[in-house]
Amino acid sequence: MRTVAVVMGGASSEHEVSLSSGREAFRALDRRRYRPLEVVIERDGKWRVDGVRRGGALEGAVALKDLGCEIALLMLHGTKGEDGAIQGFLDIAGIPYTGSGVGGSALAWDKIAAKRLAATAGLAVADDLVLPPATVDDVKRTLGFPVFVKDPCGGSSLEVHPARDEAELRRVVRDLGSGRLLVEAAVRGRELTVPILDDADGVPRPLPVVEIRSKGGFFDYENKYTPGVAEEIVPAPVPPLVSRRVEEAALLVHRLLGLRAMSRSDFILEEDGIPVFLEVNTIPGMTPNSLLPKAAAAAGIAFPEVLARLLESTGRAATMDRVWSASSGRSGGRSAGSSTAPTAERSSS
Repeated sequence: MRTVAVVMGGASSEHEVSLSSGREAFRALDRRRYRPLEVVIERDGKWRVDGVRRGGALEGAVALKDLGCEIALLMLHGTKGEDGAIQGFLDIAGIPYTGSGVGGSALAWDKIAAKRLAATAGLAVADDLVLPPATVDDVKRTLGFPVFVKDPCGGSSLEVHPARDEAELRRVVRDLGSGRLLVEAAVRGRELTVPILDDADGVPRPLPVVEIRSKGGFFDYENKYTPGVAEEIVPAPVPPLVSRRVEEAALLVHRLLGLRAMSRSDFILEEDGIPVFLEVNTIPGMTPNSLLPKAAAAAGIAFPEVLARLLESTGRAATMDRVWSASSGRSGGRSAGSSTAPTAERSSS
């Protein structure tokens, strides 16, 4: 029986969603295989391990070691959860964890970097400008309206704002402050998402495509986490050729960024059948209303098995690291992860 720390909460704006994901995972873990420890990172950064407030991250890591933690099951969303920060900390602490490493997490977290890599590999992406150095006048001249303004390092659509005209764009830019912003031309089409999950042998496989039909506006934070606000259809009612094309695009993104165990890529499907890549999530939601568990269920994979696959993938990665360290005579934590990235060719067929 392996001792698993289910890590949830965090200081990001997605604290409550992370708690929901973590508690679902804690309840679903197979007690015949795993002994779970509940680890809540509170909004002030303090760690509560197995019901006891331990102090900051260092004290929390020491407590995990003392309790015999073998793997951290990361259910953290947002800043310091998906951006590579907690991954780097756990690498240094010598605690294996589920999901992507530092490099993959950081690349996926930065929407601009992820889009540029996806475009280089041949995937369709929305036209965009980055403010600064671009200006509102540049947006008006080159992209037109409507546009979507995004914090490139934000999650759950909390930092996504539509702007229908110049006045609205200026207001959004002013409200969001002086940081870097990604402004994207609106793409018309159907909203699709494709989760990727390792199979029983550790090979990443696409789960069924999900179509999201928002009942009001775009698929924002409320639509994602409020039951009944958006209709989520799995498998998506699209032709088999289109389904394969979107699945292949999601798998390409997963491999291109060097992601591990799971991810979920979001697309807009244009009328000509071309999927336009929007972004990728390395720790998708695991709440009762979340898309990856729904897609897994449609594929006949129960939630406890999803968690088992994440944990077993971590075990395989840790074993490979130990073998590599022993064979090279070096010591160190888990590598950021890399993969041979195939390229995709756009086709209108």
